[in-house]
Amino acid sequence: MNLDSSSDSKVSLRTRFRHATREAILDAAAGILSRESAAQARMEDIAARAGVAVGTVYNYFDDRRALVTALLETRTQTLLEALDGAVGAQARTQPSSAATRLNPAESFEAALARFVAAMAAHVEANRFLLNMLFAEEGSRGIEAKAASRRRNVLNELLSRAERLMEKGIRTKALRKDDPNTYAALLIGMVRGLALSALTRGDSFAAADTAAIVRVFMKGAAR
Repeated sequence: MNLDSSSDSKVSLRTRFRHATREAILDAAAGILSRESAAQARMEDIAARAGVAVGTVYNYFDDRRALVTALLETRTQTLLEALDGAVGAQARTQPSSAATRLNPAESFEAALARFVAAMAAHVEANRFLLNMLFAEEGSRGIEAKAASRRRNVLNELLSRAERLMEKGIRTKALRKDDPNTYAALLIGMVRGLALSALTRGDSFAAADTAAIVRVFMKGAAR
């Protein structure tokens, strides 16, 4: 009998069980926290929905804010994948019909619209989580670890936006300038409008996405 193999198997089983338990808790939290009554949700409610003891929830997450943060991290990864798709989509072959073929500038603008729409959809899908996180940070302050995570996410967004801007410059859809500046302007516009929508309780609608693309490409002058 291979005792080492048996030990490894137990460790692997324990790891899978812990991962499954954590995912079950996150799934339960997503169902409870992603709605208007999220602010009143208790850890006991999440535990009951996940089918575990409330102590088990606290074994994985220190408090509700930690749960919200974990949920947003998971969904941010989905957002980053969507942005990667938007950046890469510009390079795909367009239909061969002359009537449907896009020129480079139109192709870039379409990719830009997809990029902004992905960010808007992320904000809209997670508005209750974001509002809850902002409210708790307003009352308790932002922890150093949370601030670091936020900087990392911003850097990831900027990195993808810079790649898109480089394509815009290369295809002459944008004037030749610093792609980092263009990227910062774009992300700043989206974040500003998102924060405004969350603060007012408005939705981040398709019209907002179109306005960002229009102002970014053509400016606000008449």
